[in-house]
Amino acid sequence: MTSVLSRLRERSHSLTFRIAALMALALLPIGLISVNQTYLLLKETDKNSSANLLSRTAEAAAREASHIQAAFGAARMLAAAAPLLRNEGELCEAGLARFLDRADPVAFVGYVSADGIVQCASDGVGTDVSERPSVVDMVENPRERAMVIGDGAITQRAVVAVGVPVISAEGDYNGFVTVSLEHGALAEAMVDGAAASDRPINLVTFNASGEILTAGENAGSLERQLPANADLANLARIGRTAFIGTTESGQRRFFAVVPIEQGVVFALGSWAYRADSVIADGLHVAYSLLFPAAMWLAGLAVAFFSVQAMVIKPTRNLRARMLMFMRNRRIIPRNQSPWEPQELVDMDETWQLLAESVLRDEAELHNSIHQKTVLLKEVHHRVKNNLQLIASIINMKMRKMSDPAERRVLVELQHRVASIARVHQKLYETSAEERVRADELFSAIVEQTAAAGVGGVNASGAEIDLSQNYEEVVLYPDQAVPMGLALSELVMNAFKYIGAPEGETPWIAIDLHTDESGGAVLDIRNSVPPAGDAPEPRGDGLGSKLVNAFARQLGGTLSETNDGREHRTVLSFPIAAFQDAA
Repeated sequence: MTSVLSRLRERSHSLTFRIAALMALALLPIGLISVNQTYLLLKETDKNSSANLLSRTAEAAAREASHIQAAFGAARMLAAAAPLLRNEGELCEAGLARFLDRADPVAFVGYVSADGIVQCASDGVGTDVSERPSVVDMVENPRERAMVIGDGAITQRAVVAVGVPVISAEGDYNGFVTVSLEHGALAEAMVDGAAASDRPINLVTFNASGEILTAGENAGSLERQLPANADLANLARIGRTAFIGTTESGQRRFFAVVPIEQGVVFALGSWAYRADSVIADGLHVAYSLLFPAAMWLAGLAVAFFSVQAMVIKPTRNLRARMLMFMRNRRIIPRNQSPWEPQELVDMDETWQLLAESVLRDEAELHNSIHQKTVLLKEVHHRVKNNLQLIASIINMKMRKMSDPAERRVLVELQHRVASIARVHQKLYETSAEERVRADELFSAIVEQTAAAGVGGVNASGAEIDLSQNYEEVVLYPDQAVPMGLALSELVMNAFKYIGAPEGETPWIAIDLHTDESGGAVLDIRNSVPPAGDAPEPRGDGLGSKLVNAFARQLGGTLSETNDGREHRTVLSFPIAAFQDAA
């Protein structure tokens, strides 16, 4: 199942699928119009019945609605006059009592203050009703409402109480006006209204919270009056509506909701549903869907074959030629097709021009790089030859010197020139012309120093144990030259001052590695003679000054230690990134 879904998901990204979907969407309005027109004609009777049900529900509930609407009108009028009612005293009570005598089926009318005391009423002035749930709810949420009270605090009988809050100009809650209607009288009005209808109807009234206020006597139990799992509060939010539903007893019926007092009280009427309309609905839906379904299938077939011939096949051919060009830089001629649209032909020709341009640019770039490589190799080669020539001239001059001190100065100078020459030699020998392998360069410089006569044996002619350990570190010329010269000076210094206790072999250890921060560390250690046999201290000659200067040029640090058995020099420096001069 998962593989099938994954294949379908992949196919949904294809151009064929998407164009077919667009074709289906393009035909959808026509299909919807067909479905809508056919279905509207066939369902006109049921819709007329629904509209008729709404009007008949309102007509059947008209008598009860008139009482409820009158009660709300009186409550709103008294709420507007609430400041006067609080100050009239007995006159207020007498006036409300006269209103009560004339307004049937009103059982009670009065004003309740914000602290829950009946201040002006047709009866029961001074009664504390602050603990009544309806009063508490009004204080917490002041809004117009209607509710059933089984035992009125003053009437002592079942009533439908209408409440309108009294709100001051500043927006403060100042109590409410309530008008109570006798529950039995309202129920009788509902029964009379339902009986006057020429078609049996069940009526129920309810408030915005979904609480049932009255139910018709001829409806039997509520199972026959309410739809299954009815949410009357949700129906109140919807307002005027009609629908088909099933009661708890399993009976299929029409239902209609009409507002009696907008947003506060609603009437729900239900009528028997005709059984023959169920069969007709099924046939009507089948007939209305058959024609647009056939149109969709035809549209999908046309879209599939046309897209395959005019788009998918040429596009796949172009993609295959692009892949071939990417792999081996070959441009394969295009296959001509009478179905291929001109837009794709233009795209293919543009791609061929692009591919040819790429080949020309690559050839020019390769030629330019080759010329630059040859030029760089030649420059480094000539610099190396010139430096070797200088070293040879120094060597010729050195042979004519008889003073050992002068010869030593020329030897050191010759080694420094040879070290620079070695760097340029590595630059034209390596495959990456702008970089130097430090491990290869250092090994060559040390071997050259040892072979030149200042290494291999010490001043007394004793053999020297020379060990080298280099990690693969890549340097650019700006660092390779000063680093090579620093190494040459340090190695010459180590050979110059090496020594060992009697019976031991002098040794030199050279190590190059990277540290945790990515920098390079050059560590040179050599054995030293006993304290009495040690030569003059290091650090006061040109070599020491040059090493310190090279360390500063590299941006590194130089440290020297001597514990009496070995002399150690550590040069740490960061490996610089390559900076393109362009």
